[in-house]
Amino acid sequence: MLFRSPIVRFFSRILNRVTITVVLVALQLLWLCWVAFAITTGTGRVWVNGLLNALSLLIVLYLVRKDENSAYKVGWIALIGILAPLLAPHDPYVTDILNKFAPYSLEYPLGTDHLGRCVLSRLIYGIRPTLGLALLTMLGTIALGALLGVMAGYFRGVVEEVIMRVVDVMLSFPSQIMVFAVVGLLGINVQNVIIANVFIKWAWYARMIRTGVMQYRDRNFVQFSRCVGMPERFILFRHLLPSITSDLAVLASLDVGWAIINISTLSFLGLGVQAPTPEWGAMLNEAKDVLTSNPTQMIAPGIAIVVLVCCFNLMGDALRDVLDPKEVNK
Repeated sequence: MLFRSPIVRFFSRILNRVTITVVLVALQLLWLCWVAFAITTGTGRVWVNGLLNALSLLIVLYLVRKDENSAYKVGWIALIGILAPLLAPHDPYVTDILNKFAPYSLEYPLGTDHLGRCVLSRLIYGIRPTLGLALLTMLGTIALGALLGVMAGYFRGVVEEVIMRVVDVMLSFPSQIMVFAVVGLLGINVQNVIIANVFIKWAWYARMIRTGVMQYRDRNFVQFSRCVGMPERFILFRHLLPSITSDLAVLASLDVGWAIINISTLSFLGLGVQAPTPEWGAMLNEAKDVLTSNPTQMIAPGIAIVVLVCCFNLMGDALRDVLDPKEVNK
């Protein structure tokens, strides 16, 4: 299949590593620019905040390194979000305008925002909408794409032609423009964000799954099932779907990072999760208004998005290595 060919896999690995390197270098440059800005403008606590930000970059380097524990890192992040009421030091919705932009301290480990809300608490609570919406998006995308892809790859003929022509039309439009159009037509809320992301991504999954089904539909075990009179439903759900499950798992884990970035982008532009709900993209949206006066407001949610996306990408690589070791060793 195309997405399992050695050439595509080779360039995919290179792009993943280059992307991580570029992101880390960009974070370091942003930190250096902030320190230079703080020194030139006389902002207080330069060295303390600078050391803490440098430490955060070291944490990013540790979290995004490739190893077999990527799935555990994602699990820990999800567990932190589930236990947010127990782990968050403050209520993420409580405002204290007199304590706005408080520096790092034991009471506020990541400081406070423009309304005096604890940044760490909002970051922890933000795991829920950021990760939850991304997972819901991927579940909807896989369900619709798998259904249509299996139908197109197995039944062929008119069914395949109709589905694949619709797929060609969907893939001909720029994805981000389609997202903005769908959200603009349906309105700004969480449900429409999920619908928009599923709407633009299912076609890609349908094409990839169709390719996988076509590879297996003429295998001996499928032909034997047809010969003994097994119903089509049995062949689809007992033979074809299990055969492409490993490919689906790898593709889904790699694309969760795309969903996180897309949802965060919509929230950053004011088209996704709305204030005062703590969400990482929405936190960046609020922080951009004070970028020149308090640039550290963007560091925490920005690093959180980078870490979570990198963990999912590395988990996808690990799943591919585990589920298909023969292809990896070629």
